[in-house]
Amino acid sequence: MSVTRTPKTVAQHDSGTVFASPPALRSPAKVASFVEQVLVELRHEAVAARYVTDLDQTGAKTIWCRVEHTTLDVDAAYVQIRNDPRLGVGIEPCSQATVRERLCQCLDHDRVGRVDVRPLAGVEFESG
Repeated sequence: MSVTRTPKTVAQHDSGTVFASPPALRSPAKVASFVEQVLVELRHEAVAARYVTDLDQTGAKTIWCRVEHTTLDVDAAYVQIRNDPRLGVGIEPCSQATVRERLCQCLDHDRVGRVDVRPLAGVEFESG
């Protein structure tokens, strides 16, 4: 996967993580609020919401980002990219509503996984 990097965006998000998921004790209201913050970032910056299934970050990863910040030829506003060491990389076009729903599901159901927002240019997936 390749992405479009602009000097302004890269400089603005040098630190790696823009913000990370809320604490483990999550209320539905806090989850919804966090997800809305993520969606605002996704709309306005070349960032990705990244979900990692385990805290040592060696497991499967999923990111959601706006298609316009990638070189992917996809007829959708957003794309979901899954990278599973066992299955490889899978790309699925999706809508903003789908991103909202899936992020909420991740935060509601998985207490050890995490979601963060980071520069899209800094998100790496191994292919193969």
